[in-house]
This record gives sequence, C-alpha cells and structure tokens, in this order.
Amino acid sequence: MASIRQQAGLPSYPELRRVTLEAMRQLSLPASNDDINMAVADALNLSAQQRAVMSANSRQTELAFRVGWARSALRVAGAVESVGRALWTLTDEGWMMTPETVDRRFRAHRSQRTAARRESVDDVGDSDSMDPPSGTDALDWRSELLDRLMNITPQGFEHLSGALLEAAGFHDVSVTRQSGDGGIDAVAVYRPQGLISFRTTVQCKRWSGGVSADRVQAFQGASMGKADRGILITTGHFTAAAETQARAAGAFPVDLVDGDALCDLLREHSLGVRTVERR
Repeated sequence: MASIRQQAGLPSYPELRRVTLEAMRQLSLPASNDDINMAVADALNLSAQQRAVMSANSRQTELAFRVGWARSALRVAGAVESVGRALWTLTDEGWMMTPETVDRRFRAHRSQRTAARRESVDDVGDSDSMDPPSGTDALDWRSELLDRLMNITPQGFEHLSGALLEAAGFHDVSVTRQSGDGGIDAVAVYRPQGLISFRTTVQCKRWSGGVSADRVQAFQGASMGKADRGILITTGHFTAAAETQARAAGAFPVDLVDGDALCDLLREHSLGVRTVERR
C-alpha cells in the first residue's frame, strides 16, 4: 500500500527542499505559504487529486505539511527567512545557494542538535541492509526496524524520538522522566513562521498492537494546560476510535505517528536506518 507521501506524489525531503528553493526563486517575493505550496505543486506537476491528499493528522494537506518542513529546513540552512506572518523570502545567500550547501548545513545543524543523544540513538543499531524498495520488501525493512525499536530500552526510544523531533525542525527538545499512562515523555517547541511558536508535548509508546482512544484521552488530559498541542508516537498502530479522539472537537489537539510513519521519518532523517542502492 502506498504511503501518504507517495499518494500525494511528493519526493523525499532532500529533493523537496531543492524543489521548494527553486520554486521560490520563480515567485514574486515575499510569498505566502499557499503561494509556495502551489508553486511546488506546479513544479512537481501534481494532479488536483494529489494536491488534495490529507496528511495523517487530517488538519492540512500532505503537500502543505511537507512543504512546511522543507521551508523550515531551508530557514535552518540560511536560504530563506520569514518576513511576516506566513510570508517568506529568500536571503541573499538563498538566491545562489546550491542544494548541496542546503543539505550540508541542515545535516550540520541536525548533528549539533542530536550529539547529546547519539549514544541512545545508536541503540537502534546499524541498518545498512534496510533499504526501502517497493512491494513486499518494503514491509520487511519496516518490520525489521520496528523489531529493533521494540528491543531498545524505553529511555533509548524516548531519546530517539527526541532526536527525530530535532531533525524535523523542533527546538528546545527536552526528554522528561515522567511516566504513566497519561505521562509526558518529552516537550519541544515548534516555530513554523519564526514569529510564533507552539509548545508541544510528546508521548512515546513501544507497542506492537493498537493504541486505544482512552490512551489518547489520557495523554490529552496530561498535556492540557502544559502545551499547545501534542504528538503521540508508537511502534504499533492507532485504533479508529483513537484517531477520532485525537481530532475530536474541543479536545486537546494531538498528532498521531504510527509505526509505519515512524519508520519513514527515521529513514528520511537517517536516524538508525540508511538507504542503500542494490546492484
């Protein structure tokens, strides 16, 4: 079954950063989020159906979600900057910056932010053989990675999740020592525009089965008053009732990351798994 990213016709993050940067060079700047999203969609020749594919949290399209991360990475690399609410422009460097420079600077930033957690991340093990091809083999590498995640310590999994947040552009990531069904394992801050920020609570569950609605509700209760939104990460999956509870009207907003999505994110950010070419 194709991932949400594949259904939306979107490339991996490194390629999406390149396309986003080039698309911004063709726009009249400063440009809004919507203008940049449309320019990227046009550059990728996405169909109307692909542009409408919703992200896992069902609050925005997969296109808007992933281009948002690409913009954040370009900001980290010094290629773009925010000049107002939801308005972006290129820096002087950004007009001429190569994709290689963007990738190098982003990797350096990521390495610096995750250095303190390196030992915990390494508990996942070397995964050179886990290249993600199509078809049945794609399920095999995810299954192997999830097996390894189930075998690391709970603290190691929490630190790995923290490293993933940092690699994805979160700031001030702090792994806590709280525990319990409604416990908070980490807190972080996300600044999508550079002017506003969202304090985020994180719970990490190493489960092989389904996370139920009451688990989501407990996390929502634990997070209420402590953050603006939450992320629940699991090696398993979420029941339909859990997904409904996460987006219930009036409830504390929680984004859900299941095992398959977690594997894809770890691969894209080269945390515990690396893609290799087969000859």
